[in-house]
Amino acid sequence: MDSLVRVDSVSKLNKLLIYRGILTDNLIQKVRTLIVKIKERSSVEELQIDYYDILTKLIEIGEKEGYKGDLWKNYLLNLIIKNKNPFSLACEKNQDLKGSIYQLALNDLKILNEVYKFDLNNLGQLLNIQKNNFINNFSPSTLATRYQNQSQTRLEDLKKDFNNINSIEILLKKLSKYYYTFGTGKLAYYKAFRWKRDSLIGIQNSDPILFEQLIGYQSQKDKLIKNTEAFLNNRPANNVLLYGDSGTGKSSSIKALLNKYAPQRLRLVELAKYQMKELPKILEILKDRGLYFIIFMDDLSFEDFETDYKYMKAIIEGGIEVKPNNVLFYATSNRRHLIKEKWSDRDQENGEIHLSDAIQEKISLASRFGITISYESPQQKHYLRIVKELAKQNNINLPNDELEERAIQWEMWNNGRSGRTAQQFIAYLLGEF
Repeated sequence: MDSLVRVDSVSKLNKLLIYRGILTDNLIQKVRTLIVKIKERSSVEELQIDYYDILTKLIEIGEKEGYKGDLWKNYLLNLIIKNKNPFSLACEKNQDLKGSIYQLALNDLKILNEVYKFDLNNLGQLLNIQKNNFINNFSPSTLATRYQNQSQTRLEDLKKDFNNINSIEILLKKLSKYYYTFGTGKLAYYKAFRWKRDSLIGIQNSDPILFEQLIGYQSQKDKLIKNTEAFLNNRPANNVLLYGDSGTGKSSSIKALLNKYAPQRLRLVELAKYQMKELPKILEILKDRGLYFIIFMDDLSFEDFETDYKYMKAIIEGGIEVKPNNVLFYATSNRRHLIKEKWSDRDQENGEIHLSDAIQEKISLASRFGITISYESPQQKHYLRIVKELAKQNNINLPNDELEERAIQWEMWNNGRSGRTAQQFIAYLLGEF
């Protein structure tokens, strides 16, 4: 019965208040049910099947998430991190909480810390199953993705705290700092999201591009960085429109911005044009969170017959509901005014009677973006500088004259001069080596 005493800590999960959502987890339910059946002395053969079902599920999750070490400890910490509750949400805004919510979380953490020390092999011992070493020393077979590396590194840090810190109060402060730094729920695991079926969907492997890889356009990048830093420091900041020629680095600049400032609690939500009517739902989710969000609309433009932009401009600025302080809108477009304009708009004989009203309506959306940044196609000298720098970054050693000649040929035969064209040329050269 000694093993039963050791596994009985799982039964204490019933007393959770703040972290009670953990009880709804399917795997936790299976473990708790198995312990109850053991106490009721159910058929050993039946219980062994339940036990192996639990192990199988843990192996699948461990392989997918890149768990290292004890499968149960990884899994439980994952649940604690992802559990969105009054305490974890409050910690996103203030890591030094006091009062009832703090004391309730402290009591829950005492229980969770006991459950964390639970060993699945103790269950196996009660069922006459030989010890399985992989339970405590799991090693995933596949190469870790960027997503796995990021999440596993954080898990390892938390495991060190749970393994080495005896004070529950200190442990709770560590957990509070985690929520404040990374957020809770999905926000703790992903830095970029898309909106789908009334929910934020995390993007596991977002573009890792850095500003150092974007050659040129320094003044444009500086404006973008300055505005974003003001936003992250709770100073006044503007919505931003990046417009200009295709392939010049508008979208890449925003992705690089995310990679630079994600450690400072910045998150990005990518939104398509047809999803504009979903903005109220999205803002309702984001407004009460402690992190900072950029709603990113890529390649945004409207034909003159499309009217969703009217809905969007009221949401961004001008509607009854105020935009949350932790949200900004960044958009890229090939059009300066976003909405297609025609000469007929300026035709006083065949157009609208009030010509100025028609023109103002077309530019009203772009005016909601307090900062506009222009990205123009580079001159040949600038284009060649981009090519040379990219060639250097990728260890391509061609004579300078040959590199320039081939780069000029490439842009003439393909898509003209742009940063994207330069990257495509470099990719072609890499394929030759």
